[in-house]
Amino acid sequence: MDEVIVIPNEETNSLQECFERLKKGCKTLSEECNYSEDYSKFNPPATEEQIKDFESELKYPLPEAYREFLKFSNGARIMGEDIYGLDMIGMNDQYVPEGYLAISSIEMMSDRMAISLEDGDLYMLYDLKPSSWSFEREIKSLLNECESEIKSIKIQQENEKSDSETIKKKKQELDDYVKAMENFFAERNKK
Repeated sequence: MDEVIVIPNEETNSLQECFERLKKGCKTLSEECNYSEDYSKFNPPATEEQIKDFESELKYPLPEAYREFLKFSNGARIMGEDIYGLDMIGMNDQYVPEGYLAISSIEMMSDRMAISLEDGDLYMLYDLKPSSWSFEREIKSLLNECESEIKSIKIQQENEKSDSETIKKKKQELDDYVKAMENFFAERNKK
């Protein structure tokens, strides 16, 4: 990958840009870095009507950044984190206390992003303890993780390529030396 990877900046990246870069980054991990296609997947977008119908049932507007994400992808798996689509919101488990609707889960961890039924705000639940949260912050964190991973893998691949080229060069030098010595002794034995 020849392009420069820029770490997201809260002030300069629109949420839509972050979604696009995250999707592109996940595709790069799959296609160029040999990550499983199941590691990251994006669903087709939800319609405005579907979102409004859900909000009507919920009796709260969804957090704006999450709402925008649903219009981009109605659910996704991003680097081991499942962000729920409309059909999965509220897929609560033992890590989501009563009064919350889960909107995400992280593989093999107890962390859950959830909407409070009390105030409609978004929280991150760490071991069942709620902490006020920002969906935009979560997306930018995933983007940073994704782009950092790509950069790290690309550096590793370049180092491996460089190491391989160095080994080939040293082998060629050794082969040239052995051939020169063989020629030297062959000429010497002719005399």
